[in-house]
Amino acid sequence: MTRVRPAVAIVLSALTLSACAIQVGGQAVPGPLPSTASASAPALPKAGQCMNAYELKVLQCTESHEAEVMSVGELTGLPTTYPDTQALRKAALPPCRQTLNEYLGTGDADSTRLRVWAFWPNEQGWKDGQRWRLCTVVEISPDEKPLARKGSVKDVLKGNGFGTFQTCTQGSPSKDQEIKVVACNTPHMAEAVPAGVVSLGKSTDPAPSKEQMNSIANEKCTKAVHDYLGSTKRSDVFPAWRNPGSQAWSEGWTNAVCYAEATKAFSGTLLGIRDNPLPN
Repeated sequence: MTRVRPAVAIVLSALTLSACAIQVGGQAVPGPLPSTASASAPALPKAGQCMNAYELKVLQCTESHEAEVMSVGELTGLPTTYPDTQALRKAALPPCRQTLNEYLGTGDADSTRLRVWAFWPNEQGWKDGQRWRLCTVVEISPDEKPLARKGSVKDVLKGNGFGTFQTCTQGSPSKDQEIKVVACNTPHMAEAVPAGVVSLGKSTDPAPSKEQMNSIANEKCTKAVHDYLGSTKRSDVFPAWRNPGSQAWSEGWTNAVCYAEATKAFSGTLLGIRDNPLPN
Protein backbone atom coordinates (compact mmCIF):
# COMPACT_ATOMS: atom_id res chain seq x y z
CA MET A 1 0.00 0.00 0.00
CA THR A 2 1.18 3.54 -0.63
CA ARG A 3 -0.99 5.61 1.72
CA VAL A 4 1.08 7.25 4.45
CA ARG A 5 -0.03 7.76 8.04
CA PRO A 6 1.05 10.79 10.11
CA ALA A 7 4.21 9.06 11.31
CA VAL A 8 6.70 6.57 9.98
CA ALA A 9 9.61 4.69 11.45
CA ILE A 10 13.08 5.38 10.09
CA VAL A 11 16.49 3.91 10.68
CA LEU A 12 20.03 4.71 9.67
CA SER A 13 22.26 1.90 8.48
CA ALA A 14 25.16 2.51 10.86
CA LEU A 15 28.83 1.63 10.85
CA THR A 16 28.32 -1.20 13.36
CA LEU A 17 31.62 -2.89 12.65
CA SER A 18 34.37 -4.46 14.70
CA ALA A 19 37.99 -3.45 14.41
CA CYS A 20 40.79 -5.49 12.96
CA ALA A 21 44.22 -5.13 11.43
CA ILE A 22 47.04 -7.52 10.74
CA GLN A 23 48.03 -7.54 14.41
CA VAL A 24 45.03 -6.10 16.28
CA GLY A 25 41.43 -7.17 17.00
CA GLY A 26 38.35 -5.61 18.56
CA GLN A 27 34.70 -6.11 19.48
CA ALA A 28 31.52 -5.21 17.66
CA VAL A 29 29.34 -2.39 18.96
CA PRO A 30 25.55 -2.08 18.56
CA GLY A 31 24.02 0.25 16.04
CA PRO A 32 21.54 3.07 16.82
CA LEU A 33 17.83 2.48 17.23
CA PRO A 34 15.34 4.02 14.77
CA SER A 35 13.45 7.21 15.54
CA THR A 36 10.08 8.44 14.30
CA ALA A 37 9.31 11.28 11.94
CA SER A 38 6.29 13.25 10.84
CA ALA A 39 5.07 12.91 7.27
CA SER A 40 2.24 14.54 5.36
CA ALA A 41 2.74 13.22 1.83
CA PRO A 42 -0.36 11.59 0.28
CA ALA A 43 1.80 8.87 -1.31
CA LEU A 44 5.31 7.52 -0.96
CA PRO A 45 8.06 9.30 -2.91
CA LYS A 46 9.42 7.44 -5.94
CA ALA A 47 12.95 6.31 -6.79
CA GLY A 48 15.07 9.26 -7.92
CA GLN A 49 13.07 11.82 -5.95
CA CYS A 50 14.53 13.77 -3.05
CA MET A 51 13.26 14.68 0.42
CA ASN A 52 14.53 15.43 3.90
CA ALA A 53 15.59 12.72 6.31
CA TYR A 54 12.65 13.08 8.68
CA GLU A 55 9.67 13.55 6.39
CA LEU A 56 8.32 12.09 3.17
CA LYS A 57 7.61 15.39 1.42
CA VAL A 58 9.08 15.37 -2.09
CA LEU A 59 11.67 18.08 -2.81
CA GLN A 60 13.45 19.01 -6.01
CA CYS A 61 16.87 17.36 -6.08
CA THR A 62 18.35 20.60 -7.43
CA GLU A 63 17.26 22.27 -4.19
CA SER A 64 18.58 21.68 -0.67
CA HIS A 65 17.62 18.22 0.63
CA GLU A 66 19.01 15.50 2.89
CA ALA A 67 17.83 12.19 1.41
CA GLU A 68 17.44 10.70 -2.06
CA VAL A 69 15.07 7.81 -2.71
CA MET A 70 16.79 4.76 -4.21
CA SER A 71 13.90 2.28 -4.22
CA VAL A 72 10.45 1.51 -2.85
CA GLY A 73 9.60 -2.09 -1.98
CA GLU A 74 7.57 -4.33 0.30
CA LEU A 75 8.46 -5.94 3.62
CA THR A 76 7.78 -9.67 3.53
CA GLY A 77 8.05 -12.62 5.89
CA LEU A 78 6.99 -10.63 8.97
CA PRO A 79 4.11 -11.32 11.39
CA THR A 80 0.73 -9.60 11.28
CA THR A 81 1.43 -8.06 14.69
CA TYR A 82 3.84 -5.14 14.65
CA PRO A 83 7.41 -6.58 14.61
CA ASP A 84 10.07 -5.46 17.04
CA THR A 85 12.81 -3.12 15.91
CA GLN A 86 15.36 -5.89 15.34
CA ALA A 87 13.01 -7.81 13.03
CA LEU A 88 12.19 -4.65 11.04
CA ARG A 89 15.87 -3.78 10.65
CA LYS A 90 16.69 -7.31 9.46
CA ALA A 91 13.88 -7.15 6.89
CA ALA A 92 14.50 -3.63 5.59
CA LEU A 93 18.23 -2.96 5.68
CA PRO A 94 19.75 -5.81 3.60
CA PRO A 95 17.76 -4.98 0.42
CA CYS A 96 18.37 -1.26 1.00
CA ARG A 97 22.10 -1.84 1.33
CA GLN A 98 22.16 -3.91 -1.85
CA THR A 99 20.39 -1.07 -3.64
CA LEU A 100 22.94 1.43 -2.28
CA ASN A 101 25.84 0.07 -4.33
CA GLU A 102 23.69 -0.27 -7.43
CA TYR A 103 22.41 3.30 -7.08
CA LEU A 104 25.82 4.89 -6.46
CA GLY A 105 27.46 3.00 -9.31
CA THR A 106 30.23 1.02 -7.55
CA GLY A 107 30.78 -1.36 -4.66
CA ASP A 108 32.70 1.28 -2.69
CA ALA A 109 29.73 2.73 -0.80
CA ASP A 110 30.81 1.36 2.59
CA SER A 111 34.09 3.30 2.28
CA THR A 112 32.18 6.57 2.04
CA ARG A 113 29.91 8.76 4.15
CA LEU A 114 26.93 7.84 1.95
CA ARG A 115 24.64 5.66 4.03
CA VAL A 116 21.28 3.95 3.87
CA TRP A 117 18.39 5.71 5.62
CA ALA A 118 15.36 3.41 5.63
CA PHE A 119 11.68 4.08 6.30
CA TRP A 120 8.84 1.66 7.11
CA PRO A 121 5.29 1.98 8.50
CA ASN A 122 4.71 2.83 12.13
CA GLU A 123 2.56 0.60 14.32
CA GLN A 124 -0.74 2.16 13.27
CA GLY A 125 0.18 1.88 9.60
CA TRP A 126 1.07 -1.77 10.15
CA LYS A 127 -2.36 -2.41 11.69
CA ASP A 128 -3.88 -0.81 8.60
CA GLY A 129 -2.07 -3.32 6.38
CA GLN A 130 0.86 -1.19 5.20
CA ARG A 131 4.05 -3.14 4.44
CA TRP A 132 6.08 -0.69 2.36
CA ARG A 133 9.85 -0.21 2.61
CA LEU A 134 11.48 3.01 1.46
CA CYS A 135 15.25 3.01 0.85
CA THR A 136 17.00 6.37 0.72
CA VAL A 137 20.64 7.45 0.75
CA VAL A 138 22.00 10.28 2.89
CA GLU A 139 25.40 11.88 3.30
CA ILE A 140 26.49 11.73 6.95
CA SER A 141 28.29 14.57 8.71
CA PRO A 142 31.09 13.96 11.24
CA ASP A 143 28.45 14.05 14.02
CA GLU A 144 26.52 11.24 12.26
CA LYS A 145 23.63 13.46 11.14
CA PRO A 146 22.28 13.81 7.59
CA LEU A 147 23.81 16.68 5.63
CA ALA A 148 21.80 18.99 3.40
CA ARG A 149 23.05 18.95 -0.18
CA LYS A 150 22.01 19.87 -3.71
CA GLY A 151 22.05 17.58 -6.73
CA SER A 152 21.63 13.85 -7.18
CA VAL A 153 24.07 11.18 -6.02
CA LYS A 154 22.88 8.70 -8.64
CA ASP A 155 26.04 6.99 -10.04
CA VAL A 156 28.20 9.52 -8.18
CA LEU A 157 30.88 6.93 -7.38
CA LYS A 158 31.27 5.85 -11.00
CA GLY A 159 33.53 8.77 -11.78
CA ASN A 160 35.80 10.76 -9.47
CA GLY A 161 33.25 11.12 -6.68
CA PHE A 162 34.93 8.85 -4.17
CA GLY A 163 37.20 11.55 -2.75
CA THR A 164 34.22 13.83 -2.12
CA PHE A 165 32.54 11.28 0.14
CA GLN A 166 35.54 9.30 1.43
CA THR A 167 35.48 8.16 5.06
CA CYS A 168 38.32 9.43 7.26
CA THR A 169 38.52 8.65 10.97
CA GLN A 170 39.81 10.48 14.00
CA GLY A 171 40.47 7.26 15.91
CA SER A 172 42.13 3.97 15.06
CA PRO A 173 40.11 1.53 12.90
CA SER A 174 42.36 -1.29 14.08
CA LYS A 175 42.11 -0.65 17.83
CA ASP A 176 39.00 1.33 18.71
CA GLN A 177 35.55 -0.19 19.15
CA GLU A 178 34.00 3.02 17.86
CA ILE A 179 35.59 5.39 15.38
CA LYS A 180 34.62 9.01 14.82
CA VAL A 181 34.27 10.07 11.20
CA VAL A 182 35.91 13.42 10.45
CA ALA A 183 36.41 15.59 7.40
CA CYS A 184 39.38 14.35 5.39
CA ASN A 185 40.89 17.86 5.26
CA THR A 186 41.23 17.86 9.06
CA PRO A 187 43.70 15.84 11.17
CA HIS A 188 42.86 12.13 11.07
CA MET A 189 44.40 8.71 11.68
CA ALA A 190 43.02 6.67 8.81
CA GLU A 191 41.42 6.81 5.36
CA ALA A 192 39.07 4.25 3.85
CA VAL A 193 40.47 3.26 0.47
CA PRO A 194 38.81 2.72 -2.93
CA ALA A 195 38.48 -0.91 -4.01
CA GLY A 196 38.66 -1.61 -0.28
CA VAL A 197 35.22 -3.10 0.39
CA VAL A 198 35.63 -6.86 0.77
CA SER A 199 32.60 -9.15 0.52
CA LEU A 200 32.48 -11.74 3.29
CA GLY A 201 29.22 -13.47 2.35
CA LYS A 202 25.45 -12.93 2.47
CA SER A 203 23.36 -11.81 5.44
CA THR A 204 21.14 -14.88 4.99
CA ASP A 205 24.16 -17.15 5.60
CA PRO A 206 25.81 -17.72 8.99
CA ALA A 207 28.45 -15.12 9.69
CA PRO A 208 32.02 -16.39 9.25
CA SER A 209 34.22 -16.60 12.31
CA LYS A 210 36.50 -13.69 13.13
CA GLU A 211 39.45 -15.75 11.94
CA GLN A 212 37.74 -16.48 8.61
CA MET A 213 36.88 -12.81 8.13
CA ASN A 214 40.44 -11.78 8.85
CA SER A 215 41.80 -14.37 6.45
CA ILE A 216 39.62 -13.00 3.64
CA ALA A 217 40.25 -9.34 4.45
CA ASN A 218 44.00 -9.54 5.08
CA GLU A 219 45.19 -10.19 1.54
CA LYS A 220 42.65 -7.94 -0.18
CA CYS A 221 43.03 -5.01 2.21
CA THR A 222 46.82 -5.23 2.09
CA LYS A 223 46.76 -4.96 -1.69
CA ALA A 224 44.15 -2.18 -1.70
CA VAL A 225 46.10 -0.11 0.81
CA HIS A 226 49.45 -0.62 -0.93
CA ASP A 227 47.88 0.40 -4.25
CA TYR A 228 46.41 3.48 -2.56
CA LEU A 229 49.76 4.49 -1.06
CA GLY A 230 51.84 3.53 -4.06
CA SER A 231 54.23 1.77 -1.69
CA THR A 232 54.68 -1.54 0.11
CA LYS A 233 57.55 -0.47 2.36
CA ARG A 234 56.12 2.02 4.83
CA SER A 235 56.34 1.29 8.57
CA ASP A 236 54.26 4.30 9.64
CA VAL A 237 51.18 3.39 7.58
CA PHE A 238 49.64 -0.08 7.59
CA PRO A 239 46.53 -1.91 6.31
CA ALA A 240 43.61 -2.12 8.73
CA TRP A 241 40.01 -3.17 8.33
CA ARG A 242 36.64 -3.21 10.09
CA ASN A 243 34.67 -6.46 10.21
CA PRO A 244 30.90 -6.70 10.78
CA GLY A 245 29.60 -7.80 14.16
CA SER A 246 26.70 -10.22 14.54
CA GLN A 247 24.01 -7.52 14.58
CA ALA A 248 25.56 -5.74 11.63
CA TRP A 249 25.79 -9.01 9.68
CA SER A 250 22.08 -9.74 10.11
CA GLU A 251 21.27 -6.24 8.83
CA GLY A 252 23.26 -6.57 5.62
CA TRP A 253 26.71 -5.36 6.70
CA THR A 254 28.53 -8.34 5.17
CA ASN A 255 31.67 -6.49 4.06
CA ALA A 256 35.02 -5.72 5.60
CA VAL A 257 36.10 -2.12 4.98
CA CYS A 258 39.81 -1.48 4.36
CA TYR A 259 41.68 1.50 5.80
CA ALA A 260 45.13 2.97 5.40
CA GLU A 261 45.97 3.70 9.04
CA ALA A 262 48.91 5.79 10.22
CA THR A 263 50.77 5.52 13.50
CA LYS A 264 49.98 9.17 14.27
CA ALA A 265 47.44 11.77 13.18
CA PHE A 266 48.14 13.68 9.98
CA SER A 267 46.51 16.17 7.62
CA GLY A 268 46.24 15.95 3.86
CA THR A 269 45.87 12.61 2.10
CA LEU A 270 47.77 9.33 1.91
CA LEU A 271 46.77 8.80 -1.71
CA GLY A 272 49.92 8.33 -3.78
CA ILE A 273 52.19 9.26 -0.88
CA ARG A 274 54.69 6.54 -1.85
CA ASP A 275 57.75 6.87 0.42
CA ASN A 276 57.33 10.58 1.23
CA PRO A 277 56.84 11.81 4.83
CA LEU A 278 53.36 11.87 6.31
CA PRO A 279 51.59 15.12 5.41
CA ASN A 280 51.50 17.67 8.23
